[in-house]
Amino acid sequence: MEKEKKPEFVVTDRRKFTDDGELRPDALAEPKAEAKPEPAPVADAPKPEAAPKPKAAPAQETGYNGDKERGEFGGQKMEFVHLLDMLVQTAMMDAGAMDTGTERRVDIVGMRQMIDLIGVLELKTKGNLTEEEQTMLTNTVFQLRMTYMEIVNMIDKQAMKQAPGAPRK
Repeated sequence: MEKEKKPEFVVTDRRKFTDDGELRPDALAEPKAEAKPEPAPVADAPKPEAAPKPKAAPAQETGYNGDKERGEFGGQKMEFVHLLDMLVQTAMMDAGAMDTGTERRVDIVGMRQMIDLIGVLELKTKGNLTEEEQTMLTNTVFQLRMTYMEIVNMIDKQAMKQAPGAPRK
């Protein structure tokens, strides 16, 4: 017969509640190792002087200095407006409004996704933008949605004209 092996580790359930949501009876007992008694205050003991504050650790060097890099290469500081501009340009490229060097094509699904992404950005940044940034974001989302609707309506009209059996004028 084989000897039974001792378990290499022990699993302890530290959850405070059962599967039914009731408090487990052993959950009230706090582990003794974590309990630390507070020292009793001494009545006549002089208060210790405030210890000098420790010096802050030096900033960790990453090798990248954004200000230095922008200065050397003539770049500018990135702000929320630049992010919004990049997303709008992508949406307008999907709408076929920008010259990409090839035949202009409309990617209505890509445009819808970019508008939805900007809408999520608007939702998640609510209350965290300056008044100017919030106004710009709100107006941009509105204009993109209107452009999207115009394109969808044009596609629909064009499809109705070319559909077989469509009434002719």
